[in-house]
Amino acid sequence: MDKKLLADQDNTFERVLDRLKLEQIDTYLFRYKGKNAGLLRIFGGQVIAQSFIAANHTVTNDTHLHSLHAYFLRPGIIKQPVLFSVDPVRDGRSFFTRTVKAIQNNEIIFTMTVSFHKEEGQGLTHSIEMPKVPDPDELKDEIQMREEGIDKIPQDLRPFFLKKREYSIKWVEWNDIFDPKPMPPIRNIWLKPNGAMPKDRVINHAFLSYVSDAGLLAPCLYPHGKSYMSPDIAMMASLDHAMWFHKRDFQWDDWILYSTDSPYTGGSRGLGRGTFFSRNGEVLASVTQEGLFRIKKP
Repeated sequence: MDKKLLADQDNTFERVLDRLKLEQIDTYLFRYKGKNAGLLRIFGGQVIAQSFIAANHTVTNDTHLHSLHAYFLRPGIIKQPVLFSVDPVRDGRSFFTRTVKAIQNNEIIFTMTVSFHKEEGQGLTHSIEMPKVPDPDELKDEIQMREEGIDKIPQDLRPFFLKKREYSIKWVEWNDIFDPKPMPPIRNIWLKPNGAMPKDRVINHAFLSYVSDAGLLAPCLYPHGKSYMSPDIAMMASLDHAMWFHKRDFQWDDWILYSTDSPYTGGSRGLGRGTFFSRNGEVLASVTQEGLFRIKKP
């Protein structure tokens, strides 16, 4: 991995919040001109979150995000602005639908359909139980785990993997990306923003959608004893992403559990599924994503 690309990364909590501020050019046209997140291409979670922000600017305040369905069409160019064109597909009495196209060089790199819902009665209600995992207070964070295995990290990559990021991670099942071991396709991690989240449900949902793209495909590689740092992984990329938001007024001010698994990998593609739980076991959101995995030929 290119050392300069890693050194250029600026993914502090404050920086990520800045990326959620778009310039409105016209009623349904928005632009982001700041520094993009990502290494070889723009981080998909950034484009997901920004597309939601653009769509949200075109609906009324009495609606809330309930689902998004996205496709990654082309790699996003790191050092170029991104235009977001919103199509107001439908304004109904209960549901509002928007389609957002992210554009660079007059080409669509990403498209996402976003659905908003006006609040209704509680109705039938149930949820699955949170996995029985250690409390985050009982676990070390990712930086501590990496410091203990410092010899496994190449010298030129250590500054990147040991620096504070936009959120902290505590792993339930640790599988070092520099020395991956075969294990079941299951990953549970505790996550918490490294800063005070604004009391704004739009920003909280945007930040959660940003984070949802990080590592969701990792369990696809677990049974094979590989990670995205494995030398025989020729290509790994997200193809599509879907997310459902179950908690209307979610405020991210504590640890939440991101419980993920992979039911299937084959044909150079793998499927990742995830559920976000609050610390007290409440289901916050559900996610699915399919990714492309290409292995180097011998």
